[in-house]
Amino acid sequence: MINETSTEQPHTSSLPAASDPSRTTAAAPHGLTAFLGIAFAFSWTAWWAGPHLIPADDPMPFVVLGGFGPMAAAIAVTAATQGWAGTRSLFRRYSIGRRGGPVPYLIAALALLAIAASAALPVYTGNVTPDRDVLNAALMTVPVQFLAIALAGGGNEELGWRGFAQPRLQGALPPLAANLVLGMVWAVWHAPLFALDGTVQSEMSFPAYTLLCVGLTFVLGHVFNSARGGVLAAVLAHAAINVLAGLKVAVVGDPAGALEVTFVLVIGAVLALATRGRLGLRRPWVY
Repeated sequence: MINETSTEQPHTSSLPAASDPSRTTAAAPHGLTAFLGIAFAFSWTAWWAGPHLIPADDPMPFVVLGGFGPMAAAIAVTAATQGWAGTRSLFRRYSIGRRGGPVPYLIAALALLAIAASAALPVYTGNVTPDRDVLNAALMTVPVQFLAIALAGGGNEELGWRGFAQPRLQGALPPLAANLVLGMVWAVWHAPLFALDGTVQSEMSFPAYTLLCVGLTFVLGHVFNSARGGVLAAVLAHAAINVLAGLKVAVVGDPAGALEVTFVLVIGAVLALATRGRLGLRRPWVY
């Protein structure tokens, strides 16, 4: 955990402040501990306590509610530490002006390619025969799924993970290490869902899922940095990844299977090597 009281801030102490805080990609880690505490408390209460306090046949309302933990934490901590001006800057991360052009979306496409390849390869080799009716039915719902996921099924997390946590981690650690930590935190945050029947995570291996989260965090971290601190690109990328992963399950099953995890990790490693560990973070660390 980052020590917020430490005076050692190797990446931010000698840097000029960004002219627009909504475009910072590295910042002092103030508030990070509070953010994580609130995000985990909010989400884990919804996922663990919710189904016991309010018995329900379908756990999805609690799953959706808990998914807003990172967003709620980011808003609460920002409002408490930076007031209304800071909160407005946080939400300005959703703006689309001068946010890296097509580059963030091309980077996101690499993750989509990896997931698509993990579905296509078993079909191509004859190990899996897809049910065309199931696939066609799933394809018909893609627009609705994408919108729902962007708003309340994963994309809503990005204001917290990318908009708040990533800049602070990148202000205290090198970009590669910062995103590695964030990927592991993201996986652990999902932990209660593995014990909740009816969730996608309940059908997965936690170690495999953790590796998948780390690989995807390298991609989404690069998307955020390339988008000059913009969250909207990460929201769209997150939604597209979740939709395609759902289609992959409809075609070949095996959520977070060995091929998917391997291909996503390879993409993450390629991005790390190609950027020398910077994952799109520009000098002098802020936009």
